[in-house]
Amino acid sequence: MTRRNGRRASALLGSVVIGALALTGCSSSTGGEASADGGIEPMTLTLGHAYAVDSLQHRAAEQLAEKLDKASDGAITLEVYPSAQMGSWEEMQEGLEIGSVDIVIESLGSLERYTDLAAIEGLPFLYEDADHFFEVWDGEMADEILDAVREDSGFKLVGDMYRGGRQLNSVRAIESVSDLKGLKLRVPNQQTYISTWNALGATPTPMALNEVFSAMEQGAIEGQENPIDVVRFSSFYEVAPFVTETNHLFGNFHFQLWGDAFDAWPAEVQEVFLTAVDEVSADYRATSISEAEANKTFLEEAGVEFFEIDLAEWRKPVAGMVDEANPTVKEWAERILALRE
Repeated sequence: MTRRNGRRASALLGSVVIGALALTGCSSSTGGEASADGGIEPMTLTLGHAYAVDSLQHRAAEQLAEKLDKASDGAITLEVYPSAQMGSWEEMQEGLEIGSVDIVIESLGSLERYTDLAAIEGLPFLYEDADHFFEVWDGEMADEILDAVREDSGFKLVGDMYRGGRQLNSVRAIESVSDLKGLKLRVPNQQTYISTWNALGATPTPMALNEVFSAMEQGAIEGQENPIDVVRFSSFYEVAPFVTETNHLFGNFHFQLWGDAFDAWPAEVQEVFLTAVDEVSADYRATSISEAEANKTFLEEAGVEFFEIDLAEWRKPVAGMVDEANPTVKEWAERILALRE
C-alpha cells in the first residue's frame, strides 16, 4: 500500500533543488514556542504552490498569511511562493519531507506516488455532482480517508478548498469519446489519471503544470484537464480554445504538511493554524462556487468554445477502474457510489 520508502532516494535528489532555495532566503519553520509572557515566540513558515499569482489558490495562501499574522499578534510569519518558485509540486512535497518547505497547496491525489490510498481522488466519475461530493467530504468519511493517508504516507492534509469539477481543455474540439483518440494530453504524474485517459483513448503525458502552456503552444501536447479557474488564470485558453465539460473528477485542495513537523509545533500554534485554515477553506469554497460562472463567461467572451458530454458514453470505458483499485480505495469508492443511488 505505501510507497513512502521507495521515494527516499528521489526525495534526496529533490533536496538538491529545494535546498538551494534556502540560499535565497526560503527557510523552514523556526520558533513558535511559548514566550515568557505566554504568547507565541516569533516563527517563520514557508508555503509554496504551482499556481498563478492571480489564482484563487494564491489568494487563499495570502489570506492564510494575513490570518496567521493577526491571530498570533505578528508572531507567525507565512512567506508565500507562488508559480512554482520553490519547484514543481512534486519537488515541494519532497521539501516537506526534508524540512525545507513547511506547507504546500495541492490535492489529495498528488500524493498517489507516496500511497495508493490517494488514488481515491483520481477515480473518474465517482460523483454525480458537487452536492454529492460535499456529502462525502463534509462528513466523517473525509476524516477517515485523510487519517489513513497520514498513517500510510506521513503527510498531514488540512483544510478543504473546493476546486470544482475538472474539465478537458484542448487545442481541438472534443465532443465525444471517439474524438479523444491519440490526443496528447497533459496529466499530473499520477497513475490513476494516466489509466483513466488511456482507457478513454487519449495519449496521457505526465508533465509539471508550469510546463503546460509552452508545451501546448509548441504542439508537444494537445490538451490538459483541470478545473475551469486553472484554464483561465494559467492562460491556457490562449493556446487551447476548447473546453469539454466532463466533470470527470471533483476534488479539494488541501494545505499539505509533513505530519511529524506539524506535531512538533506547540499546541497554541497548531490551534491558531487550524482555525485560520478552516476560515480560509470556507471562504475558498464560497468564492470557487461564485466565480465558476464568471470564469466560464470570461472564457466564452475570449472565444473559448464549450461542449457538453454524453455521460454514459464517457463512463463506460472506465467502469472497471473501481474493481481494479487498491482494496481500501475500492471500499471507499463503493460507499461513495452507493450515495449516488
